[in-house]
Amino acid sequence: MKNKNKLVLALIIVSATTTIFPENVSFASDDVSTNVEITEKQNQDGKDNIADIPKDDEVTFPKNEKNTRESDGTNKFNRATETDRDSFGEDKNVGNIDSKVKEKLDQTNGEYGKKNGSYANNNLKAIDTPIKDITINPGQNENEVAVTWFGKGEVNENSKLIFNNKEYKAIRARKTGDSNGYSTYTSIVQIKPGQNYNYYITNKDYKSDTFTLRTKALGKNNEFSLVYLGDPQMGSGDSVWDKHGLNKNTQAKVDQDKADFAKTLKKAQELDPNFYLSMGDNVEIAGYEGEYDYFFDNDLFKEKIFSSVIGNHETYVDKNDSSLQNTVFSDHFYLANESELGSISKENEDGTKIYIPGDFWYSYGDTLFLNLNSNVNNSKEHEKFIKEAIKQAEEKRGSKFSWKVVSFHHAPYSTATHTTDDDILQRRNELVKIFNNNNIDVVLNGHDHIYTRTKHMLAGEKTLSFKDAYGTDMNDPNAEIKDSFSETFNNKIYPNGKVIVDGIGIDYGKSQVTNPKGTLFLTMSASAGAKFYNPIGEDQWFVNRSLDDRSQLFSQLTFSKNKFKIVTMDQDGKIVDTYTINKTDDKIKNPEFDENKTDFSKLQESIENIMDKNVVLEKENVKKYNIAIENAIKVLNDKNASQEEVDSAIEVLNTRLSEVSFVIEKPNNKEENNSLENKDDQKHENGSSKNNKIIGEKVKAENFIKDSDFENKSLEKENKKSLNVETGAGSLKGILLSLSFALVGLFKTKRK
Repeated sequence: MKNKNKLVLALIIVSATTTIFPENVSFASDDVSTNVEITEKQNQDGKDNIADIPKDDEVTFPKNEKNTRESDGTNKFNRATETDRDSFGEDKNVGNIDSKVKEKLDQTNGEYGKKNGSYANNNLKAIDTPIKDITINPGQNENEVAVTWFGKGEVNENSKLIFNNKEYKAIRARKTGDSNGYSTYTSIVQIKPGQNYNYYITNKDYKSDTFTLRTKALGKNNEFSLVYLGDPQMGSGDSVWDKHGLNKNTQAKVDQDKADFAKTLKKAQELDPNFYLSMGDNVEIAGYEGEYDYFFDNDLFKEKIFSSVIGNHETYVDKNDSSLQNTVFSDHFYLANESELGSISKENEDGTKIYIPGDFWYSYGDTLFLNLNSNVNNSKEHEKFIKEAIKQAEEKRGSKFSWKVVSFHHAPYSTATHTTDDDILQRRNELVKIFNNNNIDVVLNGHDHIYTRTKHMLAGEKTLSFKDAYGTDMNDPNAEIKDSFSETFNNKIYPNGKVIVDGIGIDYGKSQVTNPKGTLFLTMSASAGAKFYNPIGEDQWFVNRSLDDRSQLFSQLTFSKNKFKIVTMDQDGKIVDTYTINKTDDKIKNPEFDENKTDFSKLQESIENIMDKNVVLEKENVKKYNIAIENAIKVLNDKNASQEEVDSAIEVLNTRLSEVSFVIEKPNNKEENNSLENKDDQKHENGSSKNNKIIGEKVKAENFIKDSDFENKSLEKENKKSLNVETGAGSLKGILLSLSFALVGLFKTKRK
């Protein structure tokens, strides 16, 4: 076999071995229905129901209680959990209770705020007017908006939008699950940014008040700004207490969160943004329409453009209401260019139906917004959507966009407790590469209720010391290390004391950078209810700025042709973070990585040296060896791999091999001479090994072992049989079959 085919064949063989030991490899399923968070809970009859109470609200985290905060000395991890309190409002980590809420609690002896009281859950006082829940959503671009409203009664043709003295029929109309009997309507209108438009809505014989949509013109170089909000989550806040404990999903909660959200929106309005963008979880339980009623009960929704992605709480409905059809999110929000990719459509055994809309996109100025339904943890679907949406949007525009922004709820990189969830780790492993490959500049997230700005992240693995990775020593009891595994950080510790993390962070050490590599991730704190999760690893390797001061925060994000700027502040307007990315015209025209600057030679040499060794033929040992080689070869064959990824791959390879056992071989002069001759031939043929990724002498097939070699036999006996005592060479038994399958792929690869 020619030298240049060595690593191609190695990769094929390694890929074959992943089927031998399948428990070591997992991929996102193509079956959407098996990868959503809303189908896990079962009732007593064994029927599938949508979870009515979010799991993340039920969790306490006592393991972290020993840590203290640096800022004010209060308990850093003292989240308002479901523990008894003598009175409401005494936790200094949460916001002040609104005076009207406190008065109502006193008047009702806490009934107004009890978990199981008459003002809880579906007993929330819903707004019952002929027309309600009006919102203005983005259309295809800055020249289009969608007006959505709820009208009392069955669907009727007399429910219309009168916009700028022109009548518009609804492009969609359907019955909702609102228990008070409402239908939802949406009309699309064209606008010119910078003008105000008067409008009203009719429903049967009812005419609403006249409202004014206030739009803002784009500035120089198409400059515009948006307000970025995290998890308003009406009905969830931890700031309302009475002697009975945490009063979740009560009227007191809803009223308090409404008051808190109003403060955030009031300060945000002073910035006069072009539109607002929420990271989802707008309400605690989507099926409690009273929570949505109070969420939309603010003039801002009738006067400014408001967009939202889909959070996990948008999937929670009341499992006891068999008539409910969960289209709640799409009932309230119009999603421009909505795709079936990323959507959820399911009928439960009890007859209830679920529909959660899929990914969608729109543009504004020189920026393309790609919005994902991250309740679907299927990266292939999202990747397909991103590629198709970019192509469609650029074809419509006739040119590339300066900025590409992806928004979705579940943050791959954050500094609170969700950051080590298994589903989050999967997104971190799979999505970042997709974003890098499609030149996504910024990713906006929520879910974890603590503000985090990352370094510029590249996909790939990196080896770090435990402290460098997580900001704490291994002997810290809060790390919960047992059998070389940290339960707190959900990561393995290798024999050399290192951990392997997902993601390579590039820290430019500046508040302003130009043409950076990688993708920037932002996680927004809660913007309404005072619900905060435990911080975990605020000094993690990916963090550039993290803020845990129990404050409701929001950011003003400003975009122009060549500049993106972040200004993050609290409800009082105090600025807590700023960051700017500049981009040259040349970078906009050609955002691709310059692969010619990457030197693969050292990684290739490391792989070849390892493949010249003989591994001890023990099942788990071979698995570890194969995984190490496979991951390294993937980087080697990635044409877009950066130098940071390649350098990290070498460190990761050595770290993974630190727990692999090899056979110590005696030198063989004849074999050494042959090896030297082959290496001389390689240099003669290729000139230099730099940037030649598929070169080498031969594949040592004995390094790859078939599972059948371990089955139905004593492992001790089999090891004796599979090793040559004199040479240390592994047995070739079972290898020929793997090679025969590999040859088919090899010939296809050679033709390409």
